[in-house]
Amino acid sequence: MNKILDNFLTVYQLDAQLVRGRIVKLGTALDKALGARYPDPVANLLGEAMLLSALVAQSLKFKGRLVIQCHGTNVGAVSLLMSDCTTDGHIRGYSRWDDDKLKELMLDNSNRGASKLLGGGTFSMTIDQGADMDQYQGLTAVEGERLSDCAEHYFKHSEQIPTEIRLACDTLQEPSSDLKRRGGGIMIQKIAGDENRGHTEEDWDTARALFRTVTDSELLDPNLSQEALLYRLFHESGVRVVDTAVVKARCKCSRERLERTLQSFNKTALKDMAEFGVINANCEFCDTTYSFPLTEI
Repeated sequence: MNKILDNFLTVYQLDAQLVRGRIVKLGTALDKALGARYPDPVANLLGEAMLLSALVAQSLKFKGRLVIQCHGTNVGAVSLLMSDCTTDGHIRGYSRWDDDKLKELMLDNSNRGASKLLGGGTFSMTIDQGADMDQYQGLTAVEGERLSDCAEHYFKHSEQIPTEIRLACDTLQEPSSDLKRRGGGIMIQKIAGDENRGHTEEDWDTARALFRTVTDSELLDPNLSQEALLYRLFHESGVRVVDTAVVKARCKCSRERLERTLQSFNKTALKDMAEFGVINANCEFCDTTYSFPLTEI
């Protein structure tokens, strides 16, 4: 049996309907990006955000990155959720949470979804085209039980693009291996009709009905390839792969960049930041700690 490939994204088109979509399955890339510092509910929610950022970033027609942010309320356990993906497929993310509120939430087995963890708040997508270009941001309220519901609400009210999304992230025990974090995401979007394309509402309804049969277990299954899942869902409609792209866990931080930042401070500020003559700077995204002796700065 051929080994199923992880960590890439597929762009696809339904030939019988005016519908396009993208699907991604992440194994080692997601496990590396999340690390081991997050409690399971927070890690799963952040993993879904990373999957979502990878799905949407692939639609950008220029070189840049797609940033997803969720700001929770005082009611929720997660105050901040942030993920970004570059058009090169580099994902990263981080989250802030309250341990006490999370422990209290864990006692309620009936609901640990996005709305409960965040306690409401705001959901945003930001398109970053680089330092010399203006950023574009759309902002909506956190709506729905799952993060995919929040994203669908965003596309409906901010982009006016009919969109359906399914996201899943969890730990799986693979043969001869420790528990590893895995994730899968899939989305479809309606293509606007015109005189040549004709009416698309019936096509969209058909595609949505087929799309809604996908399960979390299918998205997480390490033995089910993206192509096999697409065929299982849409073979009657005719599904065609348009493009593929690799997804990697890669942070933008570097020792050189942090050193340049520190060198912009005066000596008094640097001494205040130092402990025993050393400044330790931690990256919130990848959890890497860089140490800078004052004598080197």
